[in-house]
Parts: sequence; C-alpha cells; structure tokens
Amino acid sequence: MKRREFLKASSLSVILAGTGRASTLLAQESSAAFGFASPPMLQNPAPNGITVVWAVNGLATGWVEYGETEALGQRSDGSVQGLMPLDERLLKVRLTGLRPGTKYFYRVHACPIVFKNAYDIKRGEAVASPVQRLSTPDPAARSTSFSVINDTHETKDTLERLGTMLKSSPTESLAWNGDIFNDIRTEQQITEQVLAPGGQAFAAETPLLPVRGNHDVRGVGARSLERYFDLPSGLWYYTLRQGPIAFLVLDTGEDKPDEAPVYAGLNDFARYRTAQMEWLRQAIQHPEFRSASFRIALMHIPLLWSDYSRPGTFCGDGKAKWHDLLVQAKIHLIISGHTHRHAWFAPGEQAPYGQLVGGGPKPTAATLIQGRADERELRLTMQNLEGRELGTYTLRST
Repeated sequence: MKRREFLKASSLSVILAGTGRASTLLAQESSAAFGFASPPMLQNPAPNGITVVWAVNGLATGWVEYGETEALGQRSDGSVQGLMPLDERLLKVRLTGLRPGTKYFYRVHACPIVFKNAYDIKRGEAVASPVQRLSTPDPAARSTSFSVINDTHETKDTLERLGTMLKSSPTESLAWNGDIFNDIRTEQQITEQVLAPGGQAFAAETPLLPVRGNHDVRGVGARSLERYFDLPSGLWYYTLRQGPIAFLVLDTGEDKPDEAPVYAGLNDFARYRTAQMEWLRQAIQHPEFRSASFRIALMHIPLLWSDYSRPGTFCGDGKAKWHDLLVQAKIHLIISGHTHRHAWFAPGEQAPYGQLVGGGPKPTAATLIQGRADERELRLTMQNLEGRELGTYTLRST
C-alpha cells in the first residue's frame, strides 16, 4: 500500500460533534473507499512496550504486525477484556513483551466493519500500512537524543517545516510541548492536528511524548483529546527514563485563574496542580528517576520569566507548588513554551535549574529544540525554521 493512502482527504471521515459519537457505530453500507486517515503514531514508550495509534475513515477493527526483522512474524490484536478494537475514527493497540533498547519493524492493519445490529455484522477487505521501524527506550543506555516542538497552534506552514526538519535530524523521542490547538471543536480536528499534523508522519518511527497546553484544554471538544493518546497511568503527568535522561512531564493547565469569567466555572486547575504536587513528591523519589545523569521537566507554561508583573506568561500557582520539589529533585532543566518568544534562563539566575523556552507559532517565530546527552554532558540547540541556530547550551551532570 502506498504511503499516500494514509493522507486521504478528511472528507472520508465521519464528522462527529457533541455527544453524537455512539449513534454512528451502527453503520450503514457505504460506497466511500475505506482507508487510513492518518499515519500510525507511536505513544507511551516503555522498555517493554509501546502503543500504536492510527486513524481510519470508517467503522473498523485493526491489529499490528511486528518483529525484529522485516519479516515481522508477531501480531498484537489489542483486545481489551475480551473485545477486539472497534471504532469509527481511531484504533489503538499496545505492543507488549518487547525488549529494552531493541529495534523492531511494524505495520498496522485496518478492516472495515459493517455493524447493522448485534446479529448482522460483516467484515470488509483489510488494508495494511507500509512497514515502519521503532525502537524501545533503554534506561541503561549511555546516550540518547530528543526533540521538542511547541505552540504550533494548527499553523500548517509551521507544521510542514518542522516535519521536514525532524525527518532530516531524527532523534529517539519527540515532545510536543503544548498548544497543538487554538481550541478544540470536533474530533475530526483532533484527528488532523494530532495524528496527521500538516499532513505528515511526525511520530511513526519516533515515539511522541505529549504535554498538554492551555489552548489544548479549551473548546467544547477538549474533553475528547485524551481519547487520542495512550497516557502512562491515564494521566497528563508522568515520568519516562530514556538512557541517561529522566523526563518529568507536568500539566500547567490554564493561564488564568479558575474563577476567570471566561471559563464559566468549568475549570478546576488549581486543585489539579495540587494533585500533581502530591504525585511529584513520590515520583522524584523513584530510583530510576534519581539515578539519571540528567533530569528534565517538560511543561507548557514556564515557571520562570523575566517580568513577573505580567500574569499569564508564567505559571505562578505551579511555581508555588512545584518549585521547591523540583529543587529537591535536582532538576537540571525545564523546557517550556507558551510565550511565543524563545528565551533562556541560565541556572543560578532565578533557580538552580535552567529553563529553555521555545517560540512559535508563526514560521518566523517557531523553533525546534534538540538535545543530545551522554552520562556527563547534555548539549542543547535551538533553531528557527530556516535552520539557523538561536542558541546552544551545555549542562553537565551533577
């Protein structure tokens, strides 16, 4: 199957809004060609497993073939409590029993289903993707690399150019550090922006580490976003050990107080940040986190800023609740976005950790951050979309 089959026009997909999803499951016969609506995306990487998510343009089931050679040879059906996957928009399959630091090959399959009623179900002809590659993280690896993008805000030109840069300079993981969206209105919008950003495959071979931004919690469809991600423990805050780096992801929530009239009483982020504080106390004590040569926190809204008289440019509530714990954890670096202005705050100016802030979303302001680390040194570069270096930063293990 040709790669362009992944990028079929979104008009082939059923447009869902509000609470109308369930009614579409009882599908009727359709003359529209069945196919993929996105490339596969790798999520929730672990030394012994990884999740593959992909979009389809109609009610379907699916599975993943995989193996350590292109012959594949193994299959994961993704069944949950006796039921195989079935969805009109996206399929999600977890691969388990993998080995740390190992390269695998995989491809996804989707089979259309006509589900007229409980006793009248028909399978159509299945389609398969091209074979892709993936690698599982290895906590014991002596070196690693990562990329960070942020504040893309549905800007097609920015997404296309970032995709080209990521393809020419691949790393072992990709963090999307918030504000994928302006606001979320439909599931079709989520499919297009998350799984096929700019019509490209951002994370078909590089696992995605999602970080939720304040614009990603806005809109009538914001509560559907987590359906498109396999989050560790089902939460937007988590840790991941990748070679000499321990990543710590936190969710800064909205940039205005919960009681701001614009939210109409629908936000509860202050209590949510407190819950993260309690989780953080335990997470930073984990031996796998403490033993990392470098500890990096990813969060959308900065904790540090140059002008604290400007509310909204930094997360004051998060700083009050998390800063002391981050110092206790000996965090080396925070990477953020949100301000649409790239910035660097060196360790010692306001905190013992550094903070690197990416730009965006316009092509003239967007950035790509990349880091490469061994057990002694973390080297960071920030580039604009023309490939010009905006800054290089070196941190040493302590």
